[in-house]
Order: sequence, then structure tokens, then C-alpha cells
Amino acid sequence: MNEGSTVIMAECTSLQFVSPFAFEAMQKVDVVRLASLSDPELRLLLPCLVRMALCAPADQSQSWAQDKKLILRLLSGVEAVNSIVALLSVDFHALEQDASKEQQLRHKLGGGSGESILVSQLQHGLTLEFEHSDSPRRLRLVLSELLAIMNKVSESSGEFFFKSSELFESPVYLEEAADVLCILQAGIVMTAK
Repeated sequence: MNEGSTVIMAECTSLQFVSPFAFEAMQKVDVVRLASLSDPELRLLLPCLVRMALCAPADQSQSWAQDKKLILRLLSGVEAVNSIVALLSVDFHALEQDASKEQQLRHKLGGGSGESILVSQLQHGLTLEFEHSDSPRRLRLVLSELLAIMNKVSESSGEFFFKSSELFESPVYLEEAADVLCILQAGIVMTAK
């Protein structure tokens, strides 16, 4: 194992992962089990729980209505919920179209280009811009960074490389960036349907 991978492994030990208990509770929408989760365990599931509670459900049954009330009760008072709710109000169709144009531009100009459709010129560094941005801009910043990494992967021809990311490597913004990624994935999947 080389020195770089040792550092990455050491950094990963501080990350939290969804426990099998929490995963099964989410998979089965077992609100009683969800209610028994600790705050850190619940924090990891917030984007999913917020979407479940606020998006129109396929299940219109009375039991789901009761479960939804319990989920809303779980979410009340959790500070991060408000920022996740704001992320859900973005026009994902327009965002997906801009992301597609961004991919085409990156492919055409090469990944190293500073040109971007999703994000106009940054006034500050990426993390400061992320911190001071509203929800639509945060989605665009994360998506632009993700597309830059994806472009680097596609150019790598299967060779190993390391792509530094100020935003994704910052422990201060890791939870919020993860929330944005979850909402992006769910929102773009919904627009594809």
C-alpha cells in the first residue's frame, strides 16, 4: 500500500456509513425502526426521508398517510431539513438540460477548459462559493464539479489517476455536498421518467 492510499484510508475511517439496521428500516419504510435511530444515523438518511415526506407518493393508502405523519414528526426540528427542502424546489428539467450542454462543451473543448454552462465565473474558491450560495447554485456547483471528475475519468483510458476536489474533500461541507448529490440523483432520475 502506498503513502497516498494510506492517507485516504485514514481519512475514510472518520466517515459515517448507513448501518444495516438503518438501511433495512429505510428499505421497508419501517417508521418505528427509523424513529429508534440515533441523530447521526438519521442525519445520513435525511435527503431520502425529506423526499419521502414531501414528494407525491405512489402509495395513497391510509397506512402510508400515518407513516408519513411519523416521518414528518421525525424531521421536525432537524435544522438540515430546511436546506434539503430548498434543494427539492429546483427546476430539475432545466438543470438536466444545462448539465447535458455542459457535458457536450467539456467534450468539445476538452476537460481542462474553464468554460462552464452550469456555473459562471466563481467569485471566490469553490468551497466559499458553495457556502454563500442558494440552493439552485449549490446544485449547479456540485454538478459542475461532478461532471469535471467524470470527464477526467473518461479521458483517463482506464489508467489510475487522482483528481483533487476542493468541495468533495472539505470535511466542513461533506454532509451538505452529500445531500446535494442525493437530491441531484433523485431529481434527475425523476425528470428522466
